[in-house]
Amino acid sequence: MSKLKSACIFSTLAAIFLLTSPESDAAGVTVRAKFSFDALADCQQPSVKDFPVHAEGTGTLSTDRTATLDMQSNVEGHMQYTAKLGAKPTEAVGGSASLRVAGRHTLKAVREYPNNYIIVYMTVIGNACSLKIENKLKPGQRQYAFQGNIGTALCSRPRIVRSECTPY
Repeated sequence: MSKLKSACIFSTLAAIFLLTSPESDAAGVTVRAKFSFDALADCQQPSVKDFPVHAEGTGTLSTDRTATLDMQSNVEGHMQYTAKLGAKPTEAVGGSASLRVAGRHTLKAVREYPNNYIIVYMTVIGNACSLKIENKLKPGQRQYAFQGNIGTALCSRPRIVRSECTPY
């Protein structure tokens, strides 16, 4: 189950760091954000109820459209992801991940698993960030499937209990 929530966290956090107030420096970084995230997981296989998940970290988006996410979670420890905004989905544990622009102030991050998608919409206007997270089953599926260290975890819809982002 250890990677089950980190993938959900990846989607959420990828969106968080990509949509904060603009900033520039010599390295070509245009966006920076700090984030934190809490969720609860109920899984049938393995049998777990209200498993608490917490993650926090930072992210950047550079002028070359490269995004970097540096994250620490109680589920998977330290992780670092790099993606290209708008590129084809990249392979991730148990599925894929992609980043897209969904509007003038909104970024869409999609994490795909065998049975489901986690879709995160991050909207930034000025110094304000807002976050919307959707968990969707693929047609014909009844359980969310996440790949982790112990294999595939079959779960009900993950419950996001808190998420926040702050430009810095």
